Amino acid sequence: MKKKIIYYRDELNDDFASAKVEAKHLPDNFKYIRKNVFYRIGSFFAYFVFAKPLIWMIMKIYYLGKIENRKVIKKAKGTGYFIYGNHTGSMSDAFQPNLLKAFKKNYVVVGREALSIKGIRTFITMLGAIPLGETFAEKVDFITCLKTRINKKSSVMIYPEKHIWPYYTKIRPFENESFRFPISLNVPSFALTTTYHKRRGIFALSKRPKIIAYLDGPFYPDQNLKPQLAKQKLRDEIYQAMIERSTSIKQYEYIQYIKEKTDSQK
Repeated sequence: MKKKIIYYRDELNDDFASAKVEAKHLPDNFKYIRKNVFYRIGSFFAYFVFAKPLIWMIMKIYYLGKIENRKVIKKAKGTGYFIYGNHTGSMSDAFQPNLLKAFKKNYVVVGREALSIKGIRTFITMLGAIPLGETFAEKVDFITCLKTRINKKSSVMIYPEKHIWPYYTKIRPFENESFRFPISLNVPSFALTTTYHKRRGIFALSKRPKIIAYLDGPFYPDQNLKPQLAKQKLRDEIYQAMIERSTSIKQYEYIQYIKEKTDSQK
């Protein structure tokens, strides 16, 4: 089978997500934290009764997915924490963090486009999506929501690469802005590095690679540094951990990514 090739120019800003959804403004009445009892009951059933078993089956059967080194999560016992991962799949990236703990809800920071599909916004938020704020008020509510989830000892997943590069086997450079959250809340973080591998045996009938993710950490904020320096240090530590994981394992390149030459390089 001929390998698919994707040409890129900008590792920070190019986006190759298969589903192109226009990001719409959040409604004026959008609530980051909803205390309505019927919503909370519906959220419990949507997540733990419906989504969790379905997610497990999809990750295990469709992706042949598993997470290695999960034991390190026990080091963060008694506190909430952040998880940072490489962004290489739409559905798999949304599902994978939910396999870390069976009886605890994981939340995922998402772009506004994730809540822009009419009719499913409420369901998506029930599954743990926390949209980035756009206005000042939304940004304040976003931070308050993160604090609430962390204070309730939940995990929050963040993809600092921001854009999806399907099945990409390397780690792209990313900014340090999202690392201010564990700094300000003084909680640990983990790196979750997704890698791709060739299927074997009867599973080789599908050319799509299987997923193995590796958890590393915890990484703690350096409270002896000023916030800006501490943010950069934490970013560098997690980035380096992801680089080491992705390069220490022989991966299967399902899609080949080639950087286009700029006009000055031609």
